[in-house]
Parts: sequence; structure tokens; C-alpha cells
Amino acid sequence: MDGANRRRNQSSNKLHRAIRASIDNAWRLHEETYDLEFRTPCATRYVLLIIAQEEAAKAFLLYLISEEIVPLTAAVRRAINDHACKHLVGMIMDYMIMHWEEIEELNAIINRDFELGNNLPNDVGSALEILRYEKIGRWTVNNWVWAEDPAYDREALKLADGKRDRRKQDALYVRIGADGQLASTPAVITQTEVATELERASRYINFAEALTTAEERHGFNKDRFEKVMAALKLLFKPNEGAASVAP
Repeated sequence: MDGANRRRNQSSNKLHRAIRASIDNAWRLHEETYDLEFRTPCATRYVLLIIAQEEAAKAFLLYLISEEIVPLTAAVRRAINDHACKHLVGMIMDYMIMHWEEIEELNAIINRDFELGNNLPNDVGSALEILRYEKIGRWTVNNWVWAEDPAYDREALKLADGKRDRRKQDALYVRIGADGQLASTPAVITQTEVATELERASRYINFAEALTTAEERHGFNKDRFEKVMAALKLLFKPNEGAASVAP
């Protein structure tokens, strides 16, 4: 084996160990929330579930690096550690997982995918573009501006602005208002929120696990996965100008 191949294999092994460690830590956090199931308030459980989701998103970003879809640059390393970036990745993962509760929801999803064809929904396309250009892009080159402001999806923009991370902070800290008055306590977190995030964390971790198995992949929609991979390859193509993947 020549030196270049040896270095490539060493890098691949390091990335796979990092992916495995991230998934294992996500499972640990997820499982430890059951020790808190009957504690009140339920805020600590909520925090652990959000962090578990972030670890699963980190595993997916590392997977993209291992597949040489995303380069391992200083800006990408920053994204791996940035909470808002990992929440944007979560939005993208949720799209690929394609979950539903009722058959009517599934039918609506199928019809919507048919209407979009090869395009991504605006929220997912926006999440991808914000991650690539507004986060990683601006951390790489911080002196450029758009000729026209992109029409990003509102929910994707809220994630990029730290909406979910602020809710996580609400679950950790007592907030004090500008006049010194009590603004909020961790008791604002509800059991309904915890149940939602428990289910979401399970989806994310199972998705990350599915990416690491050599067997036939389950837990996500293959067509949607391929659409996202194609979009990522376009967005991170070297020496290319800004590309749009949202309709």
C-alpha cells in the first residue's frame, strides 16, 4: 500500500471511530433520560434529548466527510460543534427519515414528493443552503454579500438563528428580565415537548445507525436520501459559485 492510500485509510478509520463514538454517546444520553422519567420538572430530560439529537446530527456530518461529500475544513469542523448547524442538519435528517402517524399523512407525503419531482421542499432546501452558505460559507469567506437576499424558509431561518438552542437554554437556566424580574424557569418545559423530543431523538439515532451498517438500510427513505446527497454534492462542489437546491 502506498503512502497516499495508507493516509486515506487512516483518515477513514479515524472518522468511523468518531461516528461510532457520537452514535454511542447519543444512545447513552437517550437511555439515561429514562432515569429521569418521573422527575419534575422534566427539563433535564429535555436537555439530554436535544443533546442526543445533536450527537446524531454530528454523526451524519462525519459520515458526509467520510464519504468525501463534504470536505473537512476549519469551517466544517466549526459546524460540527455549532448547535444551530446541528439543528439545521436535524431538519434535513427528518426529511430523509420520512415519518408519519396516520395513513392520511403518508398519502400526503407521497403526493407532495410526486409534485416536487427532483426538487427538495423549500424548508429542506433552505436548511441545506443556510448550512452551506450562511454558516460554513461565511466562516470560510466573511466579506461577500448576495446580489439578492435569498428567500429562505422561515422555520429554517429560526433554527439557524438558534431557536431550538434557546429552548434548550430555557430548560437549563433561570432567565432574568431587563428589569431584574424573573422571566422564566426550567419548569416551562412540558411533558408534551419531552415526548416529542424523545421520539425525534430515536429517529435521528436510528438514522445515524442505519448509515453505518453494511446491510440493507432501513429507517429512511432511499429516494429522499439520494436527493439530499445529490444536493450536498452540488453545494459542496469545489470551485463552484453559489448553487440553489430549493424550488
